[in-house]
Amino acid sequence: MEEKEELERQEGYAPRPAWQVWGARIGLALFLLLVIGQIVNMARGGL
Repeated sequence: MEEKEELERQEGYAPRPAWQVWGARIGLALFLLLVIGQIVNMARGGL
């Protein structure tokens, strides 16, 4: 009976560690800067 209760407690939402959240934010910011840079480059006539 106790094993089932422990399994039920373990299931559910578990927040991500802070380092993963900040890593995703930094990665997204770098990706957006890259995309904006490519758009600006194309707008200037480069391909």
